Amino acid sequence: MKSAITLVLLALAGVLHAQMPEALVNAERAKILQGVKSVPKAGSPGPIGIWGTMAFPILSAPDKDGVEIAVAAAAGYAKGRVILFGHNSYLAGGEGGDHAKLMENCVRWVANKDKPRVGLKGVNAVNLYRQHEFNAETFDKIDAKSLASYDVVIVNMQGIISTEEGSAVAEFVKGGGGFIGGMTGWAFGQTSGGKDLTVSHGLNQALMPAGIAITDMSAFDRLPSFEARTELPQMMNASEAISAIKKQRDGGSALTAEQMKQGTNAIQIAMAAQPPDRSNLKTAVLAALGNAGADAELPTAQAPLTAEKHAAQRLRLGMETRVLRLAAGEGVAAHPAHETFPGKVPADAPRITGEIKVTPSIPGWTSTGLYAAAGDTITVTLPEKLADKGYAVRIGCHSDTLYHLDKWQRAPDITRSVGLATATTKTASAFGGLIYIEVPARAKDDAPFTTVIQNAVPAPLFVLGQDDDAKWAEIKKRPAPWAELACDKLILSCPTEVARAINNPTQLMEFWKKVVEAQDDITNQTAERKRPERIVADVQISAGYMHSGYPIMIPTSAAPEMTTFGKLKFPGWGFYHEIGHNHQRGDFTFDGTVEVTNNVIGMYCYDAVLKKDWLIGHTSITEEARKEHIQKIMKASNKWQVWKSEPFTALTTYIQLVQEFGWESWRKYLHSFADDTFGPAPKGDDERRDQFLIRYSKITNKNLGPFFDAWGIPVSSAAKAEVSKLDPWMPKGM
Repeated sequence: MKSAITLVLLALAGVLHAQMPEALVNAERAKILQGVKSVPKAGSPGPIGIWGTMAFPILSAPDKDGVEIAVAAAAGYAKGRVILFGHNSYLAGGEGGDHAKLMENCVRWVANKDKPRVGLKGVNAVNLYRQHEFNAETFDKIDAKSLASYDVVIVNMQGIISTEEGSAVAEFVKGGGGFIGGMTGWAFGQTSGGKDLTVSHGLNQALMPAGIAITDMSAFDRLPSFEARTELPQMMNASEAISAIKKQRDGGSALTAEQMKQGTNAIQIAMAAQPPDRSNLKTAVLAALGNAGADAELPTAQAPLTAEKHAAQRLRLGMETRVLRLAAGEGVAAHPAHETFPGKVPADAPRITGEIKVTPSIPGWTSTGLYAAAGDTITVTLPEKLADKGYAVRIGCHSDTLYHLDKWQRAPDITRSVGLATATTKTASAFGGLIYIEVPARAKDDAPFTTVIQNAVPAPLFVLGQDDDAKWAEIKKRPAPWAELACDKLILSCPTEVARAINNPTQLMEFWKKVVEAQDDITNQTAERKRPERIVADVQISAGYMHSGYPIMIPTSAAPEMTTFGKLKFPGWGFYHEIGHNHQRGDFTFDGTVEVTNNVIGMYCYDAVLKKDWLIGHTSITEEARKEHIQKIMKASNKWQVWKSEPFTALTTYIQLVQEFGWESWRKYLHSFADDTFGPAPKGDDERRDQFLIRYSKITNKNLGPFFDAWGIPVSSAAKAEVSKLDPWMPKGM
């Protein structure tokens, strides 16, 4: 007797985007989740892309915006069935909770029988499956002969699986076999020697017709477990979302904000799984969106697209950017939004061929001094032996995505990174941008090489030690709309119009070099540095006024400040603050100090680099402000709660230490974590606070226990006892 899902498969064969009825989806999911209440999160899993007619999520969790993301999904494929997990650890069933029960149900569901023959490859769990009365054994080779011995195969997909092996599994499933697979998609580049998941994983590609796939995305950062729910949003299926969007466009029911957010997220995840040459899903998205017309509203800083007033325009633009990120290497048209940001290349700008030296021992983005005009196809050539080794070409430095924001001042996603899977790669960007060669960290032992980039626009690039101020006078005339200034410790990316106002690039970049070197030095990270920091100006960033990371992001309004250095004017607090974030380490940063210890590191730049009063950088650290912080903590009934919730109050504590004991005490404290005489590094916040007291007390030869008590910083009695024989110290005014 045929199952309900098999009957629906036969009935819907050939019907474009027809989805299983919601009641049937819930019924099938209930079978898989029978007796399952909760499944622990395994490792660091990623989401599964879902778009097939007979595909649906199994386990899911909401992100911070309430959007459901699936860590496991199921699908019918011809006569067989498939289940995929976003982490290979799920296949062994040993994470606790109801995990083992879930895997038992998964086997029965994909087999469509109670006692199937089960073959395991790369999964050490034969005994687990035998306990459930399955005839289970391991097998080594993925081919038709081996697969024919089983009703169900469970495969760890983490390694490289060839196209031939993938085809064998696909034929096995189509003939009625059951398949359960799992892998950590975001880690595939690491475990495969730098290969691209969408291009190089034969099994993931072979199962694409089932409409589910592993992605290289990550999610579920702070989630402890997945709750089993038989009812999940239908819009988790990208094809369902595409169909709903098309119906709305054609005059059907309007989608709610929650449905729109869920649907666009499902499409984004499904699109992330698509190989570059697989266009059916991308075509369906574009068809659903329809023709925008010449009068389509586009975001600008002056007239942003808001979630409240421009829902339809945002949906279209959001889908367009997701499609364009995955568009084919050639034939990508310029998107009209590029003209406002990142900007239009002058009509008379020449196209040139550049030879770029790449040093693999320096990971990250290698600047090229070249720009890809929006819609222009560029050609990148690198040595054959380095193809598909993790190198990539990046177009655009504005890597922040804005999908989650209620206001867009530019298109939400405007950069592209394309793996150099072959010796010659042709690619294009609808928005244009500065061109980079991305070097993976694993390539550190590769010899330096030259890559050739054709059909690019020259962009201003000043390199300290290679160029001088006189040469810059010519370099800054290059026509690309974005420019860079570089030294071996920091690279600045800013609009060319801002760069052209710079007359002293040597002095400017010598200053920035000293800033990073000062922070490296005082935090004992000089030997750790493998690449320059980067600061990129953007009309809109993903969070905050500025934020740290690679790159550090700032608003374009701050670009003139970033590129100004002289006796009277110089970059201010925010820049040292964000670079300081990149220098923070867990050993000396505990709860309440994430926005504090970076400021201590930043203040050091005023003293060591600017040679100025290190307390002039911010209005919240003036003498008057510090007195107010002290008075507030002295009056507080819960001093610790005030201290850890008010960064500038907490910063006053550190300022008092540096004022009394000098910057050398702070240096010795940060360096002490590499000194075995101070004992092992702390584990957890309790030990971090204890070690702050113990190490600083020993360095200053003072008992700082009473000082910590005065500020309300909790430390253990054992820590206080360890420094109790030293003379106590308390600053004036406390």
